[in-house]
Amino acid sequence: MGKEENILIKSIRDYLYKSGCDEVDANKIAEELKVPLKDILSIAKTPQELVSKVFNHELTELASILNEYNFEQQNAIDTFIIIGQEVFKRFHDVNPVITYHLKQNFPQQYEEHLQNKLFFLKKLVIDNLKRGQSQGIYKKDINLELLNKKVEDKVSKIHGHDLLSTGKLTFDIIFNDLIEEFIKEVSEEDGWKYYVNRKHLVEALDFNR
Repeated sequence: MGKEENILIKSIRDYLYKSGCDEVDANKIAEELKVPLKDILSIAKTPQELVSKVFNHELTELASILNEYNFEQQNAIDTFIIIGQEVFKRFHDVNPVITYHLKQNFPQQYEEHLQNKLFFLKKLVIDNLKRGQSQGIYKKDINLELLNKKVEDKVSKIHGHDLLSTGKLTFDIIFNDLIEEFIKEVSEEDGWKYYVNRKHLVEALDFNR
């Protein structure tokens, strides 16, 4: 996705959220955003295609974090702390509350988006686990099948109706359920102590929670 397309998708995403509009009409969106209709049609010919791109904006933002940092040589725990910091800064852009109201009219696109996000997050977790194990800060005897199931359960919880329909999903819930719980479960004792110390430092500097 090009920079201009990403900016347009972000504007459309914000408009649909703020207006509470679950009907996706390119003509109306173009009029409200004061952009040429052809610009919208050039990136999506149908409402379904446009909504898919709006949903995918969350993954685009998450993937951009990985592209901006060289995590290959990074401490595995620091990697997730940095990702947490970036998610905090970009929370509006990755918050699934923003697009949840589109689920009713576009269930197929929503489900595809959810599966793509789950695949992305599971790969992120497994890659981080392997790096941490090679660095000696994560336990070696981790059941990958069980870990994958836990990730699925946590993603399902975060995308549950109770949290998203009421707008109660917060950064704290995402960080504690997805990042902190993972690190606590897989870390050796020294790794967990390192995480606790790093988290306290980072919270004092950046999170301001």
